[in-house]
Amino acid sequence: MQKSERLNQELIFLSDKKRFNLRDLMDNFQISKRTALRDIASLEELGLALYAEAGRAGGYSLIQEDLLTKIYFNSDEVAAIFFALKAMEQLKETPFNESFQMISQKLLKNLAASRQQQVLASQAAVSFFNTPAVHHNPYLRMLMESILHDSLVQANFKGQQVLLQPCQLFFRDGNWLFAAYDLLGQAFWNYRCDQLQNCTEQAAVPNKLSLAELKQKQLEFEHDSSDQGFKILLNHRGQEHFLKNRYPNMQLEHEGEITYLTGSYTPRTFEYLIDYLLTFGLNAKIITPEELRRSFKERLAAILDQYN
Repeated sequence: MQKSERLNQELIFLSDKKRFNLRDLMDNFQISKRTALRDIASLEELGLALYAEAGRAGGYSLIQEDLLTKIYFNSDEVAAIFFALKAMEQLKETPFNESFQMISQKLLKNLAASRQQQVLASQAAVSFFNTPAVHHNPYLRMLMESILHDSLVQANFKGQQVLLQPCQLFFRDGNWLFAAYDLLGQAFWNYRCDQLQNCTEQAAVPNKLSLAELKQKQLEFEHDSSDQGFKILLNHRGQEHFLKNRYPNMQLEHEGEITYLTGSYTPRTFEYLIDYLLTFGLNAKIITPEELRRSFKERLAAILDQYN
Protein backbone atom coordinates (compact mmCIF):
# COMPACT_ATOMS: atom_id res chain seq x y z
CA MET A 1 0.00 0.00 0.00
CA GLN A 2 1.41 3.39 -0.99
CA LYS A 3 1.93 5.98 1.74
CA SER A 4 -0.72 8.39 0.40
CA GLU A 5 -3.32 5.61 0.32
CA ARG A 6 -2.32 4.44 3.80
CA LEU A 7 -2.63 7.96 5.21
CA ASN A 8 -6.15 8.26 3.81
CA GLN A 9 -7.07 4.90 5.36
CA GLU A 10 -5.60 6.04 8.68
CA LEU A 11 -7.69 9.23 8.59
CA ILE A 12 -10.81 7.14 8.06
CA PHE A 13 -9.75 4.72 10.82
CA LEU A 14 -9.30 7.60 13.30
CA SER A 15 -12.42 9.53 12.29
CA ASP A 16 -14.64 8.10 15.05
CA LYS A 17 -12.01 7.81 17.80
CA LYS A 18 -11.22 10.08 20.76
CA ARG A 19 -7.79 8.60 21.41
CA PHE A 20 -5.39 6.00 20.03
CA ASN A 21 -1.86 4.69 20.49
CA LEU A 22 0.93 3.58 18.20
CA ARG A 23 -0.04 -0.08 18.54
CA ASP A 24 -3.46 0.68 16.99
CA LEU A 25 -1.81 1.92 13.80
CA MET A 26 0.88 -0.77 13.83
CA ASP A 27 -1.62 -3.64 14.16
CA ASN A 28 -4.29 -2.31 11.81
CA PHE A 29 -1.95 -1.30 9.01
CA GLN A 30 0.87 -3.81 9.55
CA ILE A 31 3.56 -1.15 9.87
CA SER A 32 6.59 -0.70 12.12
CA LYS A 33 6.78 1.65 15.10
CA ARG A 34 9.09 3.94 13.14
CA THR A 35 6.65 4.10 10.20
CA ALA A 36 3.73 4.73 12.57
CA LEU A 37 5.56 7.71 14.09
CA ARG A 38 6.28 9.13 10.64
CA ASP A 39 2.63 8.64 9.66
CA ILE A 40 1.43 10.53 12.74
CA ALA A 41 3.67 13.45 11.79
CA SER A 42 2.26 13.37 8.25
CA LEU A 43 -1.32 13.21 9.57
CA GLU A 44 -0.69 16.35 11.61
CA GLU A 45 0.53 18.11 8.46
CA LEU A 46 -2.72 17.09 6.76
CA GLY A 47 -4.71 18.83 9.51
CA LEU A 48 -5.29 16.11 12.10
CA ALA A 49 -5.47 17.91 15.47
CA LEU A 50 -4.01 15.79 18.28
CA TYR A 51 -1.73 15.90 21.30
CA ALA A 52 0.51 13.26 22.89
CA GLU A 53 -0.10 11.88 26.37
CA ALA A 54 2.99 10.78 28.31
CA GLY A 55 3.22 7.83 30.67
CA ARG A 56 2.76 4.06 30.63
CA ALA A 57 -0.85 4.32 29.44
CA GLY A 58 -0.11 7.23 27.17
CA GLY A 59 -0.98 7.66 23.56
CA TYR A 60 -2.58 10.33 21.42
CA SER A 61 -5.85 12.19 21.98
CA LEU A 62 -7.81 13.83 19.20
CA ILE A 63 -8.86 17.40 19.88
CA GLN A 64 -12.00 17.17 17.73
CA GLU A 65 -14.51 14.41 18.33
CA ASP A 66 -16.24 15.03 14.99
CA LEU A 67 -13.20 14.66 12.78
CA LEU A 68 -13.40 16.17 9.33
CA THR A 69 -10.04 16.36 7.59
CA LYS A 70 -8.93 16.59 4.00
CA ILE A 71 -8.75 13.38 2.01
CA TYR A 72 -6.51 13.31 -1.04
CA PHE A 73 -7.45 11.43 -4.22
CA ASN A 74 -5.23 10.30 -7.07
CA SER A 75 -6.06 10.99 -10.73
CA ASP A 76 -8.00 7.76 -11.26
CA GLU A 77 -10.07 8.30 -8.10
CA VAL A 78 -10.93 11.86 -9.15
CA ALA A 79 -11.98 10.63 -12.61
CA ALA A 80 -14.12 7.88 -11.04
CA ILE A 81 -15.94 10.39 -8.80
CA PHE A 82 -16.80 12.67 -11.73
CA PHE A 83 -17.92 9.74 -13.89
CA ALA A 84 -20.25 8.61 -11.11
CA LEU A 85 -21.69 12.12 -10.75
CA LYS A 86 -22.16 12.44 -14.51
CA ALA A 87 -24.03 9.13 -14.62
CA MET A 88 -26.45 10.49 -11.99
CA GLU A 89 -27.04 13.91 -13.56
CA GLN A 90 -30.28 12.86 -15.27
CA LEU A 91 -31.86 12.34 -11.86
CA LYS A 92 -33.20 15.88 -11.66
CA GLU A 93 -35.16 15.01 -8.51
CA THR A 94 -33.44 13.35 -5.56
CA PRO A 95 -34.01 13.17 -1.79
CA PHE A 96 -31.27 15.79 -1.42
CA ASN A 97 -31.47 19.54 -1.82
CA GLU A 98 -28.64 19.81 -4.35
CA SER A 99 -28.49 18.34 -7.85
CA PHE A 100 -25.64 16.05 -8.88
CA GLN A 101 -24.73 18.56 -11.59
CA MET A 102 -24.32 21.32 -8.99
CA ILE A 103 -22.16 19.06 -6.82
CA SER A 104 -20.01 18.18 -9.82
CA GLN A 105 -19.50 21.85 -10.69
CA LYS A 106 -18.55 22.68 -7.10
CA LEU A 107 -15.95 19.90 -6.99
CA LEU A 108 -14.59 20.84 -10.40
CA LYS A 109 -13.87 24.41 -9.27
CA ASN A 110 -11.60 23.06 -6.53
CA LEU A 111 -9.30 21.32 -9.00
CA ALA A 112 -6.27 22.86 -10.65
CA ALA A 113 -6.91 24.23 -14.16
CA SER A 114 -4.94 21.42 -15.82
CA ARG A 115 -6.87 18.77 -13.86
CA GLN A 116 -10.19 20.46 -14.75
CA GLN A 117 -9.35 20.13 -18.45
CA GLN A 118 -8.52 16.44 -17.98
CA VAL A 119 -11.83 15.79 -16.23
CA LEU A 120 -13.86 17.68 -18.85
CA ALA A 121 -12.07 15.88 -21.70
CA SER A 122 -12.69 12.45 -20.17
CA GLN A 123 -16.37 13.26 -19.57
CA ALA A 124 -16.79 14.44 -23.17
CA ALA A 125 -15.45 11.09 -24.36
CA VAL A 126 -18.19 9.08 -22.61
CA SER A 127 -21.98 9.45 -22.60
CA PHE A 128 -24.50 7.90 -20.23
CA PHE A 129 -28.01 7.16 -21.47
CA ASN A 130 -30.12 6.64 -18.38
CA THR A 131 -33.87 6.96 -17.96
CA PRO A 132 -34.64 10.28 -16.24
CA ALA A 133 -37.45 10.59 -13.72
CA VAL A 134 -40.76 10.62 -15.62
CA HIS A 135 -42.93 12.25 -12.93
CA HIS A 136 -42.62 15.01 -10.35
CA ASN A 137 -41.90 13.63 -6.87
CA PRO A 138 -42.47 16.34 -4.23
CA TYR A 139 -42.12 14.04 -1.21
CA LEU A 140 -38.70 12.44 -1.78
CA ARG A 141 -37.00 14.46 0.95
CA MET A 142 -39.78 13.70 3.43
CA LEU A 143 -39.63 9.97 2.66
CA MET A 144 -35.86 9.92 3.12
CA GLU A 145 -36.17 11.76 6.45
CA SER A 146 -38.90 9.34 7.52
CA ILE A 147 -36.63 6.36 6.84
CA LEU A 148 -33.68 7.93 8.66
CA HIS A 149 -35.79 9.05 11.65
CA ASP A 150 -37.80 5.80 11.82
CA SER A 151 -41.07 7.73 11.60
CA LEU A 152 -44.31 7.23 9.66
CA VAL A 153 -46.00 9.09 6.83
CA GLN A 154 -49.73 9.52 6.33
CA ALA A 155 -50.91 10.04 2.77
CA ASN A 156 -53.55 9.47 0.14
CA PHE A 157 -52.50 6.76 -2.33
CA LYS A 158 -54.76 6.21 -5.35
CA GLY A 159 -57.73 7.59 -3.42
CA GLN A 160 -57.10 5.48 -0.33
CA GLN A 161 -55.83 6.74 3.04
CA VAL A 162 -52.65 4.95 4.14
CA LEU A 163 -50.38 5.12 7.18
CA LEU A 164 -46.97 3.97 6.00
CA GLN A 165 -43.69 3.04 7.63
CA PRO A 166 -41.09 3.39 4.82
CA CYS A 167 -37.86 1.41 4.89
CA GLN A 168 -36.22 1.94 1.48
CA LEU A 169 -36.19 4.36 -1.47
CA PHE A 170 -35.23 3.13 -4.93
CA PHE A 171 -35.28 4.30 -8.55
CA ARG A 172 -36.44 1.99 -11.35
CA ASP A 173 -37.42 2.54 -14.99
CA GLY A 174 -37.87 6.30 -14.62
CA ASN A 175 -39.87 6.11 -11.39
CA TRP A 176 -39.00 6.74 -7.75
CA LEU A 177 -40.52 4.07 -5.49
CA PHE A 178 -40.33 3.23 -1.81
CA ALA A 179 -40.89 0.04 0.14
CA ALA A 180 -43.19 0.48 3.13
CA TYR A 181 -45.55 -1.28 5.51
CA ASP A 182 -49.12 0.04 5.68
CA LEU A 183 -50.26 -0.09 9.30
CA LEU A 184 -53.90 0.48 8.34
CA GLY A 185 -54.08 -2.19 5.67
CA GLN A 186 -51.46 -4.36 7.42
CA ALA A 187 -49.64 -5.08 4.17
CA PHE A 188 -46.18 -4.48 2.73
CA TRP A 189 -45.90 -2.94 -0.74
CA ASN A 190 -43.70 -0.96 -3.12
CA TYR A 191 -45.33 2.46 -3.67
CA ARG A 192 -44.80 4.93 -6.50
CA CYS A 193 -43.65 8.21 -4.93
CA ASP A 194 -45.40 10.37 -7.53
CA GLN A 195 -48.77 8.78 -6.69
CA LEU A 196 -48.76 10.08 -3.11
CA GLN A 197 -50.98 13.03 -2.22
CA ASN A 198 -51.29 15.12 0.96
CA CYS A 199 -48.28 13.37 2.49
CA THR A 200 -47.33 14.34 6.06
CA GLU A 201 -44.78 12.91 8.48
CA GLN A 202 -46.15 11.34 11.68
CA ALA A 203 -43.54 11.22 14.43
CA ALA A 204 -45.33 9.72 17.46
CA VAL A 205 -47.31 6.59 16.58
CA PRO A 206 -47.41 3.87 19.27
CA ASN A 207 -48.05 0.84 17.04
CA LYS A 208 -45.22 1.27 14.55
CA LEU A 209 -42.93 -1.68 13.87
CA SER A 210 -39.38 -2.12 15.09
CA LEU A 211 -36.64 -2.27 12.45
CA ALA A 212 -36.41 -6.06 12.84
CA GLU A 213 -40.20 -6.43 12.43
CA LEU A 214 -40.16 -4.15 9.38
CA LYS A 215 -37.41 -6.21 7.72
CA GLN A 216 -39.37 -9.38 8.49
CA LYS A 217 -42.47 -7.92 6.81
CA GLN A 218 -40.35 -7.10 3.77
CA LEU A 219 -39.01 -10.67 3.61
CA GLU A 220 -42.54 -12.06 3.88
CA PHE A 221 -43.63 -9.74 1.07
CA GLU A 222 -40.75 -10.85 -1.16
CA HIS A 223 -41.31 -14.54 -0.40
CA ASP A 224 -45.09 -14.80 -0.11
CA SER A 225 -46.22 -18.41 0.39
CA SER A 226 -49.19 -17.74 -1.90
CA ASP A 227 -46.92 -16.81 -4.81
CA GLN A 228 -47.54 -18.51 -8.16
CA GLY A 229 -44.37 -19.61 -9.92
CA PHE A 230 -43.71 -19.05 -13.63
CA LYS A 231 -41.26 -20.34 -16.23
CA ILE A 232 -40.42 -18.44 -19.43
CA LEU A 233 -38.13 -19.49 -22.28
CA LEU A 234 -35.65 -16.80 -23.32
CA ASN A 235 -33.39 -16.47 -26.34
CA HIS A 236 -30.07 -14.62 -26.15
CA ARG A 237 -31.67 -11.19 -26.62
CA GLY A 238 -34.24 -12.03 -23.98
CA GLN A 239 -31.47 -12.82 -21.51
CA GLU A 240 -29.79 -9.48 -22.23
CA HIS A 241 -33.12 -7.67 -21.80
CA PHE A 242 -33.65 -9.29 -18.40
CA LEU A 243 -30.14 -8.46 -17.20
CA LYS A 244 -30.71 -4.80 -18.15
CA ASN A 245 -34.21 -4.66 -16.62
CA ARG A 246 -34.25 -7.22 -13.85
CA TYR A 247 -36.81 -7.35 -11.06
CA PRO A 248 -36.76 -8.98 -7.61
CA ASN A 249 -37.96 -12.60 -7.30
CA MET A 250 -36.78 -13.35 -10.85
CA GLN A 251 -33.69 -15.24 -11.95
CA LEU A 252 -32.18 -17.04 -14.93
CA GLU A 253 -31.99 -20.83 -14.89
CA HIS A 254 -29.84 -22.71 -17.40
CA GLU A 255 -30.67 -26.23 -18.55
CA GLY A 256 -27.92 -27.16 -20.96
CA GLU A 257 -28.04 -24.60 -23.77
CA ILE A 258 -31.60 -23.53 -22.89
CA THR A 259 -32.24 -20.58 -20.58
CA TYR A 260 -35.42 -19.91 -18.63
CA LEU A 261 -36.60 -16.90 -16.68
CA THR A 262 -38.20 -18.15 -13.46
CA GLY A 263 -39.85 -16.38 -10.58
CA SER A 264 -43.20 -15.84 -8.91
CA TYR A 265 -46.10 -13.40 -8.74
CA THR A 266 -49.11 -12.63 -6.56
CA PRO A 267 -52.59 -11.49 -7.61
CA ARG A 268 -51.51 -7.94 -6.82
CA THR A 269 -48.43 -8.10 -9.09
CA PHE A 270 -50.05 -10.13 -11.90
CA GLU A 271 -50.83 -7.20 -14.22
CA TYR A 272 -47.39 -5.68 -13.61
CA LEU A 273 -45.80 -8.97 -14.69
CA ILE A 274 -47.78 -9.03 -17.94
CA ASP A 275 -46.72 -5.45 -18.70
CA TYR A 276 -43.11 -6.45 -18.02
CA LEU A 277 -43.24 -9.54 -20.24
CA LEU A 278 -44.62 -7.49 -23.13
CA THR A 279 -41.32 -5.59 -23.21
CA PHE A 280 -39.50 -8.79 -24.28
CA GLY A 281 -41.28 -8.90 -27.64
CA LEU A 282 -40.35 -12.03 -29.62
CA ASN A 283 -37.51 -12.86 -27.25
CA ALA A 284 -39.59 -14.66 -24.60
CA LYS A 285 -42.16 -17.48 -24.58
CA ILE A 286 -44.28 -18.26 -21.51
CA ILE A 287 -44.12 -21.97 -20.65
CA THR A 288 -46.09 -22.07 -17.39
CA PRO A 289 -48.53 -21.41 -15.78
CA GLU A 290 -51.51 -21.57 -18.13
CA GLU A 291 -53.17 -18.64 -16.32
CA LEU A 292 -50.27 -16.39 -17.29
CA ARG A 293 -50.20 -17.68 -20.89
CA ARG A 294 -53.93 -17.07 -21.29
CA SER A 295 -53.88 -13.55 -19.83
CA PHE A 296 -50.82 -12.65 -21.90
CA LYS A 297 -52.55 -13.75 -25.12
CA GLU A 298 -55.64 -11.75 -24.14
CA ARG A 299 -53.45 -8.67 -23.72
CA LEU A 300 -51.87 -9.27 -27.14
CA ALA A 301 -55.32 -9.66 -28.69
CA ALA A 302 -56.41 -6.35 -27.14
CA ILE A 303 -53.36 -4.67 -28.67
CA LEU A 304 -54.13 -6.16 -32.10
CA ASP A 305 -57.75 -5.00 -31.84
CA GLN A 306 -56.51 -1.41 -31.81
CA TYR A 307 -55.34 -1.89 -35.41
CA ASN A 308 -58.52 -3.50 -36.77
